[in-house]
Amino acid sequence: MIHIATIIKNTVLVLAVALSIATPLHAEYGDIILNSKASSMRDAEVDDVLFPHWFHRIRYRCSVCHEQIFKLKAGSNDISMASMTENEVACGKCHNGLVAWEPLECDRCHSLEPGWEPGPIQHALQKETIDPLIGKVGTRTKPYSKFMEIASGWHPLALTASGLPLDKYGLVNWAQAVRSKIVDPLWTLDQNAKPEDYQSRNTKILFKAKGDFMPDVLFPHDIHSFWLQCKICHETKDGAIFLEKAGANRMSMREIGQGRWCARCHDKVAFPISDCQRCHNHPKDSPVDKDTIIRIIEEAPSHVPVNRVVVDDYQF
Repeated sequence: MIHIATIIKNTVLVLAVALSIATPLHAEYGDIILNSKASSMRDAEVDDVLFPHWFHRIRYRCSVCHEQIFKLKAGSNDISMASMTENEVACGKCHNGLVAWEPLECDRCHSLEPGWEPGPIQHALQKETIDPLIGKVGTRTKPYSKFMEIASGWHPLALTASGLPLDKYGLVNWAQAVRSKIVDPLWTLDQNAKPEDYQSRNTKILFKAKGDFMPDVLFPHDIHSFWLQCKICHETKDGAIFLEKAGANRMSMREIGQGRWCARCHDKVAFPISDCQRCHNHPKDSPVDKDTIIRIIEEAPSHVPVNRVVVDDYQF
């Protein structure tokens, strides 16, 4: 009954959104261009696929899909119409006519004009573009683009009119949406699952910034474990993002800017790293509660393994 009530609540929200009056449009972090099978798409006379992460996120937490249905790495999931319709895998896990609409209305997914490289829209480039600065679809300080007004149809219209809280970049503030109970996404497709089966953690970690003028980082496990099960960060299929030991992960802003560590999600499906104070949120030398883990600043002992997972810009 809880699942049904939540689905009804979220369906009403989405219907209200979709029927709202048109307002200025934009795209949202997590929208992804899928066209690895571009040649077969052209044979079928359909456009490329624009996947709206945000529209699914209203209904479901990230843990529903990752990593049981999709690997947490762009380009590593082999998605085809045959697998969806015949085997009910990938998108077909839900889009089967029971949980969500069947994949028969082609234009609802195949809504993007051809000519764009695959990946998150904020980093996608047109293939014919010589100068990458011209071809950028948004930047980290303005991560959406006017071209999405045409390319993604009703998706950005629904987002703009949704009433979801936005940050200073115009992106959805998902943490606020959850804490304000504006959205209540499901955490599993299993209707027999019990709330106590969901693994969560409330501990905080204090990362002391090296500079004198930048506040420290007080990392909240609670909102991260709300969206993602702990194993997503600590037991990722292609290698753990973070070793589960304080001090074992030698992070740096330079590497985060290269798409590693926190940037496996941030700058791709979560708020941009250019929003410094969203993370650097704790004044230096301010007290923390007794349960907060203090990040070790000194070099880790030689016997402590150091996580140096290297990922490219489009992994998340």
